[in-house]
Amino acid sequence: MKVKWIIGGAVLAALLQSAALGKILWDRHSLLESGREVVLQSEMIDPRDLFRGHYVTLNLSVGALEEGTFTVDGELMTGEDIFVSLKPGTEGFWIAETLHAAMPENPDAPVLRGMLVSDRTVTGENAPRYVIRFPFDRYFADKARAKDLEKVRNDRKLGVIISVGENGEGAVKGISVDGELIYVEKVF
Repeated sequence: MKVKWIIGGAVLAALLQSAALGKILWDRHSLLESGREVVLQSEMIDPRDLFRGHYVTLNLSVGALEEGTFTVDGELMTGEDIFVSLKPGTEGFWIAETLHAAMPENPDAPVLRGMLVSDRTVTGENAPRYVIRFPFDRYFADKARAKDLEKVRNDRKLGVIISVGENGEGAVKGISVDGELIYVEKVF
């Protein structure tokens, strides 16, 4: 009798874990399929790490903003979530329009959720700026893809195609170089 309970418990645990994993995959698939597409300009930083494997750290143009290039809605707090309203910019890339302390109601433009890392004054030609971290700042790739991306990182304009959900969540949908799509993210 005790063995039946153990086996039943193990089966139930496996089903719950499978359901949780299935929900994660379904949510990601739904975001990639139904989210609003925006292309953010980015630069890449070294795509290899001994412990993490092959990845590209994305230095997104909307992740380091100069004061005066956008408006602020509400009181922004370092270490807290902020919401970045985007608008079309030049060369097909989207740029920050407004930083919001809370998710705006019924936004017309896509809004990305990130975390304000710093609002410190930086000395130099880019003076005061806001630094924002997004959940998709790192893009993991297989060894061959990471090396290919490393080859083009210095010469060309890298575009990161982001699928933006209604709640501000974003996910990398693809990568373009000089406007040409070179990679599309697949969930399944």
